[in-house]
Amino acid sequence: MSLWSRIANVVRGDRLSREIGEELESHIEEAIEQGRDPAEARKAFGSVLRQGEASRDVRLIAWLDSLRADTVFGWRQLNKRRSLQRRRSCR
Repeated sequence: MSLWSRIANVVRGDRLSREIGEELESHIEEAIEQGRDPAEARKAFGSVLRQGEASRDVRLIAWLDSLRADTVFGWRQLNKRRSLQRRRSCR
């Protein structure tokens, strides 16, 4: 996977997680269609959450994703504080 696609995946965020989840479910459904017991197929595949996280880590740059998440959180906190200050000054 190229560096640019990994950077683009950081920006895609939720859409990437949704695509990975859909892909993992399709693999399980395929195994069921081939005649495997649904419980056995899910057990053999392993934890969907763990598989999804591992796949997500391969498709993006972890430190850049962490930086993006921290930036979004910080921005929300600043906006929250700003709105609280405006409410207080209007009283």
